[in-house]
Amino acid sequence: MAAAAAEMVRGFAATARAARPAATVAAPPQPRRAVAARVLRTSASEKVAADLSVAGTNGSLSALSNTDVSTDATSQAVDATPRRKTKIVCTIGPSTNTREMIWKLAETGMNVARMNMSHGDHQSHQKVIDLVKEYNAQNTDGNTVAIMLDTKGPEVRSGDLPEPIMLAEGQEFNFTIKRGVSTEDTVSVNYDDFISDVEAGDILLVDGGMMSLAVKSKTADTVKCVVVDGGELKSRRHLNVRGKSATLPSITEKDWEDIKFGVENGVDFYAVSFVKDAKVIHELKAYLKSANADIHVIPKIESADSIPNLQSIIAASDGVRP
Repeated sequence: MAAAAAEMVRGFAATARAARPAATVAAPPQPRRAVAARVLRTSASEKVAADLSVAGTNGSLSALSNTDVSTDATSQAVDATPRRKTKIVCTIGPSTNTREMIWKLAETGMNVARMNMSHGDHQSHQKVIDLVKEYNAQNTDGNTVAIMLDTKGPEVRSGDLPEPIMLAEGQEFNFTIKRGVSTEDTVSVNYDDFISDVEAGDILLVDGGMMSLAVKSKTADTVKCVVVDGGELKSRRHLNVRGKSATLPSITEKDWEDIKFGVENGVDFYAVSFVKDAKVIHELKAYLKSANADIHVIPKIESADSIPNLQSIIAASDGVRP
């Protein structure tokens, strides 16, 4: 499994270098730390198209890198068989967390098993980790599968609803920081500072922009809105203010618990959600160093706030993904 991480990092890093300005790309790549013992090799008989393009949840596949670099020059000289350059990350969910399915995914090209910490619990993720390690231990063709832990990250979400609420254009609707509220015109949010982050005139986007509401006013515990674009509001929908970011920490308490879980289980990658600047990467790497954990950090660029800091984020990271 350790071998899987190195080549994935090199692939991600090459993708990151491609995103830099032309002058940087043209310059010779700077030496990285030696990882000759951590090289991922796919099966010589594997012939998967390098332009594979599929998106993944619950076992579907994601093509994340277009580079395949080995630090073992001898093996490159001996093995002339073309290797698949694109690396495939599979998100393991309820439909794929069995021994049979993980074996099938690995044998048909999975390079990394991704665990989405937004779903499931440590017990279910432990099962996946154990199965991947079992596969690696018995596998003899050199196709080692790495393990990625994808943090949930900071999110503002609406509360639970007994049934969906239909929002119509022009309708008045409210969000409150009071817990457990779910009426026809008011629903809870999970973030106590939501009131502070919102001002009259803001546009509140719901469920990734599927619905939008204009903020009319606010009280000490409630944001009062009018629906601009309606739709069906379901439980735990993502909320954000257009052009603004919530003042949430980049790594939440839940994320730290999940990160510690990853250290205990020797995962290969952390995909860190909603990274806005390099500070969070330095903070996480300092913790990993103190824990003597050789785990690579891949920030996820998921908001406009990340763009001004993109170069410093890339420089601090082992790769980057959208």
